[in-house]
Amino acid sequence: MKNNVKTRFRVYGIFMLFILLQPGAALEVQAGQGSKTLSGTITNTQGELLPGVTIVVKGSLNGTITGADGRYSLSNVPEDGIVVFSFVGMKTVEVPVAGKTVIDIQLEEQTIGLEEVVAIGYGTQQKREVSGSVTNVSGKNFNKGVNRTAVDLLQGKVPGLVITQGSGDVSSDQTIRLRGTSSLTGSSTPFVVIDGVPGLSMNAVSPQDIESVSILKDASAAAIYGSRSASGVIMVTTKKGRQDQSIVEYNGYVATDFVSNKPDVLTASEWRAYCAENSIDTEGLDLGADTDWFDEIMRVGITHNHDLSLSGGGTSNSYRASVSYQDRQGIVRDNYLKRLNVRLTFNQKALEGRLDLTLTGAITQRDYSPSNTNNFVLAYNILPVYPVKNADGSWFDSEEYDQGNPVRNIEYNKHLHKNNLYYLNGKAELELVKGLTAGLNVLKERQNDDYGEYNNSETEAGRNDNGYAKREAWTSDKKLLEATVNYRLETGIHKMNLLGGYSYEENHYQSAGAQNRQFATDFFGYNNLGAGENLLSGDVWSSANMSKLISYFGRINYTLNKRYILTATLRRDGSSKFGKNHKWGTFPSVSAAWQIIDEPFMEGIKLFDELKLRAGYGVSGNQDGLDPYQSLELYGTSGQYYDSGQWYTAYQISQNANPDLKWEETSMFNVGIDFSLLERRISGSVEYYYKKTSDLLYTYQVPVPPYLYSEMIANVGDMTNKGFELMLTGDVIRKEDLRWTLSLNMSHNKNKITRLSDADFATESIKTGDAWIRGGSSNTTHIVEEGKEVGTFYGWKCYGLDADGKYIMDEMVDGEEGLSEEDRTYIGSAQPDLTYGLNSIVTWKSFEFSFFLRGVHGNDVLNFSKMSYATAQWLPGANVLHEALTSGLNDNPKYCSYYIEKGSFLRMDNASLAYNFNTKNWWGIRKLRVYLTAQNLFTITNYSGLDPEVDMSGLDPGVEGREYYPKARTFSLGVNVSF
Repeated sequence: MKNNVKTRFRVYGIFMLFILLQPGAALEVQAGQGSKTLSGTITNTQGELLPGVTIVVKGSLNGTITGADGRYSLSNVPEDGIVVFSFVGMKTVEVPVAGKTVIDIQLEEQTIGLEEVVAIGYGTQQKREVSGSVTNVSGKNFNKGVNRTAVDLLQGKVPGLVITQGSGDVSSDQTIRLRGTSSLTGSSTPFVVIDGVPGLSMNAVSPQDIESVSILKDASAAAIYGSRSASGVIMVTTKKGRQDQSIVEYNGYVATDFVSNKPDVLTASEWRAYCAENSIDTEGLDLGADTDWFDEIMRVGITHNHDLSLSGGGTSNSYRASVSYQDRQGIVRDNYLKRLNVRLTFNQKALEGRLDLTLTGAITQRDYSPSNTNNFVLAYNILPVYPVKNADGSWFDSEEYDQGNPVRNIEYNKHLHKNNLYYLNGKAELELVKGLTAGLNVLKERQNDDYGEYNNSETEAGRNDNGYAKREAWTSDKKLLEATVNYRLETGIHKMNLLGGYSYEENHYQSAGAQNRQFATDFFGYNNLGAGENLLSGDVWSSANMSKLISYFGRINYTLNKRYILTATLRRDGSSKFGKNHKWGTFPSVSAAWQIIDEPFMEGIKLFDELKLRAGYGVSGNQDGLDPYQSLELYGTSGQYYDSGQWYTAYQISQNANPDLKWEETSMFNVGIDFSLLERRISGSVEYYYKKTSDLLYTYQVPVPPYLYSEMIANVGDMTNKGFELMLTGDVIRKEDLRWTLSLNMSHNKNKITRLSDADFATESIKTGDAWIRGGSSNTTHIVEEGKEVGTFYGWKCYGLDADGKYIMDEMVDGEEGLSEEDRTYIGSAQPDLTYGLNSIVTWKSFEFSFFLRGVHGNDVLNFSKMSYATAQWLPGANVLHEALTSGLNDNPKYCSYYIEKGSFLRMDNASLAYNFNTKNWWGIRKLRVYLTAQNLFTITNYSGLDPEVDMSGLDPGVEGREYYPKARTFSLGVNVSF
C-alpha cells in the first residue's frame, strides 16, 4: 500500500510541477544575482533512496523531483533561499541554503500523522478514520538484535500487549497476553493474520521480511474475525517489491550469548569448608575434584543470521524474493535452533490496472533441540567435588536421588525436532466499476513435525529403562477460501466504505507415534524402535481430527465531513467444533470517532495538531480452547477382557456428549483519546477498556449416573479484565543534524474471576500448580476462585524464621491449632499492577543510538529454586544454594509465603549503535549500515532468584521452577547493505 502511495505521489508531483511551470503561471521563477545550482540525495531512515520527492524553493515555483536513484539537481537557487523537501507519508523538511551547494536529506516517516495507513481486518484504513483501538508499529521502531519471530520485534512496544520470555531456551515460545488472560483452558494468545491470511503461525515469516505490525486491541476492531479474536488480533504486513526500482539487500549479523545469571551453588572449597566446620566425615564423598557443573553444561552461544532479498518491478508488476537463515546456539549445550525462511511474492496488474493479482509462496524449515531441563536439577544437586570424568577417562556418574552426570546426558541423549511449514497464497482484486472491487483469497498450507528422542542406557536419563527411544510425527493441513466485495463512495461531505465477505476454512490434523525401551545396543538411537525389548501397552498411538469454519461478515465505515466516523461490523461463524445446539455464533461491533481538531471552535487553539475521541463496543469469540469432537460422546480403551482363550481390548464411554458446547464469548467496551500537540512534537493516546468473557470452558466433575463418564467440558464461568493504557511519543530535540525521540507506554490491567458455577456444573475453586519438594509431599501453588484473579498464589502464610530456624506459620486461619490444609490462604498474585516500556532514539548526522527499557511492577514470583535448593538439610550428600548457609533455615522445606517474593523489575532490554555511510559515489550502493546491539544488558530488581521474568502461561503463572533455564545476555555485530 505504501509503495503504491509513493508511486502515485511521484506521478502527482511531476504533474503539479508541469502545471506550475507553464507560461502564465501566477508566479515567476526569479534567477537573481547570487543564484546557484543545488544537488543532493534523498533517503529514508533506513538509508533507502527515495524517488519522487518534491524539492521547491520556498515562496517560488522553482522546483524539481528526485529521480529513480534518489538524486536531484535544482538550478537558480538564491543564496538566501530556503529549500523545502516533501514526500507523502514523510515529514516535510525546510533547509536554508546558506552557502551550500550539496544538501543530502534523510526524510522521516510521519508515523503519527493522520494520513498514516494502518492494516485492519480485510483491508487498510487511514489512521484518522480508525475508530477502534488499533496500534501500528513500523519497522524503524522494531526491537533490534537477535529476533526469531514478529513477537520478538514487539516486546514492550505496545501498551496492553504483554510478551513474556519465561525461559532462556532459544526454541521456546513466549507468552503473549493482550489486555489480560481471557480463558481458563483455551488459548489467550492473540489471533495472527499475515498479509490478510488469517490463522497463520508467527513462524511463517522471517522478522526481516516484516514491514509493519498492527494490533487490533478491542472487540470493535477485532470482531471482524469472529469466534477466534477474543484475545485480540496481530496483523503482520510484509515488505513488497517497488515498481520501477530494483533493489538487492543483504542483512547479516553475528551474535554471542552469555549466561546473565548463573545459580549460586556451593563451590568445592565452600562445600569442604562447611563439612570441616561441622565435623562431617567426607570419606567416600570427596573425590578431589573442583567442578562447576553449571559451567560444564553451559557455553557461550554463537548465532549467525543472513538475510538476502531481491525486489523490483516494472510499470505493471512487482516482485520480492527473500531467503533468511538463522543458526542460533543456546547457552546450554543441548539447545539450538536452525531456521530457514524462503519467501516469494509476485504482483501483476492487468486489464488496464483494474485487475490486481498477487501470488505468495513461503517455506519455513526449523530444526531445533529443546533443552532437557532436568539436567539443571542434576547440576543443582550433584556435588562439586565429583569429576565429570574419572582419571581413566571414563564417565563419572552418581546414582543418588536427583543426581547424575548432566554432561553425559547432554553428550549422549538427543531431543530433535524437524518442523516444516509451507503455504501458497493467491489473491485477486478486480475493479468491476469505479469504487466497486471484488476480491478472492485462497490458501493451501501444510505444517508437519518429526520428533525423535533417545536416552542412552548409560546415562542418568536412560539407565532405568536400559535405553529409551521415541518417535512422533504430526501433520496439519489447512485450506482457505475467502471472497469479498468492497464498495467505496466519496461525494461531498460523505465518505463510505462497504465490505461484505464469505470465508470457508477446513483443517485436518493427524499424528502417530511409538516408544520402546530396553535396547541391547545404543547404536541405533531413535531410528530403530523395533530393537527395543520392552514394548508396553500404550506404546504405539495415532490420531486424526478435522474441523470446518464457515463465515459471513460485513463492515461499514462512514465518515461525515471528515470529522464524524462510524464503523459497524457483523460476523456470523459456523463451526464444526461447537455442539449441535450452538453451531452458529454471531459477533457484532460498533465504534465511533470524533475529530475534534477539525471543529470550527478549535481553529483558534494552536496547541493541538490532532485531537480525536473514539469509543467502541463489540463481541468476539474464542474457540481455540475447543478441540474437535469435544461435544460428542466418545469411546476409549478400558483395560482388557478374556474370551475364548484370548485377551481383547475393552472399550467404554470416555467422554460425555454436550450438545450445548460453544465458543467463549468476550464483550468489550473501549474509549480512547488520540492527540498530538506543539507541531507534532508530542503525540500519544490514552485508553480505558472493560471486557467480560462469558461461557468459559472448563472440565467439570459430574455424577455417574446420570452421566456415563465422570468428567465433562462445559461453558460456565465468567471473567473480567479492565484497565488503562497510555502511549506518549515526543521529540526532546528536533534539529537538522540532531534528533532525540522518546516513547513511553504504560498499561494497567485488573483480572477477576466472577463466576465458576451454575445449576448444572459447579466447583468452589480450582487448585492448580505443583509445589512438590524433595523429602515432602506435593501441594498445589495457585487457586482459581470467584472474586480472585488468575495467578493467585494459595498456601500457608509465613512470617519468617524463629530462633531455631523453624518457619513461623499462621496456624489459626481455620480457627484451630495445628497446621493443616485448611490453614492455606491467599499469599500473593503473579499479575502485575503495571507494565511499561521506554524507548529512546538519538540520531546525529550519520549516527543512530537507541535503547529500550521495559519493566513490570506489583507482581509476585514464587522462588521455587530457593524452596528446593536453599536448605542445608541436603548437605553433605547433595549440593545446595549458597543461601542455605546464610538463611538460618533448619526445617523441612514447605511451600508457603516465605518463598513468594516481589517480582518488580526494570530491564535494559536493548541498546543499539548504528552508523549509516554516505554511499553517493560508491559504485551504485544505495545503503550501507553497520550496527552493534546488546540485549538484556542489566536488570534492576529486589527479586533474589535468577530472573523475575518467568512463565506467565496457564493457570499457575509466576513461578521460577526448579528446572528454570537462565536467560542470556546477547551482543551482536551486523551489516545492512542494499544496491
